[in-house]
Amino acid sequence: MQRRSFLKLAGLAGAAMIAHLPFPWNAAAAAAKTVSYGELLYRAGRRGKVLVSANGGSRWKLHSDLGDSYSITRIAVDSRKRLRLTVAFRRRNFGLVLAPDRERWLTG
Repeated sequence: MQRRSFLKLAGLAGAAMIAHLPFPWNAAAAAAKTVSYGELLYRAGRRGKVLVSANGGSRWKLHSDLGDSYSITRIAVDSRKRLRLTVAFRRRNFGLVLAPDRERWLTG
């Protein structure tokens, strides 16, 4: 293989690998979305925190703190009308669903 072809191939492989890595700025951009659920607004904060607002986003208070080791990469209402988080921890993702009491998170 010629050097130039090898460098092109190596560059493409590196770019493909980088595209799949969870970078903090991508996670923060995805997590910054505000979601309406019931009469409340929810959004992901920094370092595994979920914030809630009862007044249209004028003031936010802490709903949940998953811990500094976790990052919330997505917050959304799913097709079954449940508030769902996608959480990243050590290059792994898992899902959480807000329990019917709207205080606890369940795996799902």
